[in-house]
Order: sequence, then C-alpha cells, then structure tokens
Amino acid sequence: MFSRLVALIIFLLLTISCDFRTRKQTTLLKEMAADTIVNYSAVDVYPLFLDCNNCDTSEKQNLCFEMELARRLQRAFEEQSIGSTQIQADTIKVDILVDTEGMISIAEIHRPRGMGSELVELDSLLYRSVAALPSVIQPALKRGIPVSSMYQLPVIVSTTD
Repeated sequence: MFSRLVALIIFLLLTISCDFRTRKQTTLLKEMAADTIVNYSAVDVYPLFLDCNNCDTSEKQNLCFEMELARRLQRAFEEQSIGSTQIQADTIKVDILVDTEGMISIAEIHRPRGMGSELVELDSLLYRSVAALPSVIQPALKRGIPVSSMYQLPVIVSTTD
C-alpha cells in the first residue's frame, strides 16, 4: 500500500512539473517571437542635434530634430539671394539623409516640372546649406544600432520683384 501511494505521488509530481515547464517554454517562445518582429519603417531613437537631447519622448525628439533642421537651413537660405527673371512660387522637395555616422547629406532634389533651369543656383545653394550644418549629430538608433534615416523637407521658393 505504501509503495502505491509513493508511486502515485511521484506520478502526480512529474505530471504537474512537466505542465509548468511546458507553460514556461510556451511563454518564453511567445516572448522570443514578439521580440524578433522588427518594424523597419520606424526607429527607436530619432537623430538628434545637441539642442534636442532634453526631449523626453521619441515623438518630441523627432519634432525637435525636424524643426531644428528646418530652422538651421532657413537661416542659411536667408543669407543667400538667387536672381531670377520670372516670378515663381513653388515647392521643391529635398530628401535629406542622416547616415549611420550622423552625417547629413542631400539624397535627391525633386523639382516640379514647370520649374526649369531658371533657378540653377538653387541646387548649389541647397548643397552648401546642408554642408554648413553640424558635421556630426547623433544618428537614429534601432535596437541600439545606428541606422540611416531619410527626411523629406519641403522648400518653398518664391521670387520677388
């Protein structure tokens, strides 16, 4: 009788302990699967100028970076003047690349079809303005690894008499 009772207790312990182990493994596998899903269209930490380090959320950091980038480029544009014989008001879209080293460069400039070679100097002004930005900023991070990020900056071009 005693041996049957001991056998029953051992059987119950083995059955219960295996069930807990299976649940732990299933939970661990679910956590690992969720951890391997990567959203490649978003970053964990956006690129930062030193002025934006005090922002507490990533959305505020992104907004601060975009506003600071626009402000610095606008300051560089205000110092320059481009001559044109036609009065135009249009928007040019500039793709800004922040690479893994934190270097800022222009990837591409998208001009509207109607804007011809009248404002040839604009491209060189854009390149000079981006070159005048700080040489290194903190790059975007994804899971603690520096990654490249791209921003499209609208530049409104208007000429005056």
